[in-house]
Amino acid sequence: MSLPDISDQELNKLTTNALSSVFETMLGSEVQFRGASDYSGAKAPFPNLGGEEMNMIFVGSVGFVGTVNGIIYLYMKSHFAEGAARKITGLEGEELDFEIVSDVCGEMTNVFAGGFKNALADLDYNSVLTIPTVLSGDELYISTLGVVKHLRHNYVSNGDEIVADLVLAEGEG
Repeated sequence: MSLPDISDQELNKLTTNALSSVFETMLGSEVQFRGASDYSGAKAPFPNLGGEEMNMIFVGSVGFVGTVNGIIYLYMKSHFAEGAARKITGLEGEELDFEIVSDVCGEMTNVFAGGFKNALADLDYNSVLTIPTVLSGDELYISTLGVVKHLRHNYVSNGDEIVADLVLAEGEG
């Protein structure tokens, strides 16, 4: 197993297509690609989610393992995550608790990673997904060991900044 022979430009396209599909299907909204940065071999800074105030954020992650190995991270501010949870579940007020918002973030990330994984499979890079994980807090730094490629993708949806990181690792074999 090794890194896929896919250009950064193509990885950006696959990532954007997968995320766009999630937003259109699950939220009925569009997401606009604002650019990508390559943090391969460097410590990636805390994602810029826009605005002066950095209240709690949610970070969903799903890994994929197979002929290509990696993790997809999806960063969003809490107010965006709560809005997505309201849209997807139809719940309001007290019914919309932290666990439900966290579950929705995990499911959005899972569907996003699944779309990306399927696009890789179309290129003969097969893999399986791991269980989604969701982290939340005021400021999170995520460090992944064995990273060979780290691409950060910046998006905006209805005025809200969304960040998606694609992290690829060199496999054994």
